[in-house]
Amino acid sequence: MARNIVFILGYYFYLLLVKTCKVRLIGFDNVEEYWRQKKNVVFCCPHNAILACFIGVDSVHRPNVVLISSLSQDGELVAKLLIKRRFEMIRGSSNRGGKKALFELQKAAKLGKSVGIAFDGPKGPPFVPKRGIVACARVVDGPIFFIHAHVTGSRIWGLKKAIRVNSWDRFLVPLPFSKISVHFEKIPDKTEVNFSDDEQYEKFVLKTVEERTTELYKHIYK
Repeated sequence: MARNIVFILGYYFYLLLVKTCKVRLIGFDNVEEYWRQKKNVVFCCPHNAILACFIGVDSVHRPNVVLISSLSQDGELVAKLLIKRRFEMIRGSSNRGGKKALFELQKAAKLGKSVGIAFDGPKGPPFVPKRGIVACARVVDGPIFFIHAHVTGSRIWGLKKAIRVNSWDRFLVPLPFSKISVHFEKIPDKTEVNFSDDEQYEKFVLKTVEERTTELYKHIYK
């Protein structure tokens, strides 16, 4: 009963954010170009920014995208909310259900779907990506887009724009009438960085994502 109440309150708060927040998408046109070419992509974002990212793309046309969420109780609530908002979900993570999630991911890729994943979830450490993002790219056979989101201000002067939860990831919760920017940055693919070895390229991707995330978000732990 308590979890149902939490879900209902969370869902209507999410709808309030979707209706009142002003969103700016930066680099999303590059994603749309891949989709126009009938190519799939992998989206990866830090766990702390997933709510702002979802709000950012809630109303845009997103053909054939599936998201991976953990099997935890929190993951169940998130999955339930996102399914209600027309997102497709695969349940599993590096800790639990990973093999089943990879099997479902392979099926989704064969059906021509792109994939989204929080790369340092479900429990961290923050900013450190799991190898799953590169595995997803191999299955989907498409580029990796690193997504980061920020609350840049409020549409109403004097109104607080966001809060940071005191959690392992310092989770970002935008507040109603805030301004949100969501950035889509393509990670260079193997041919662009002249790597012929898969393991070498994987190390490059993980290092690039961790360094970029640390650069953008290290201030939230001060």
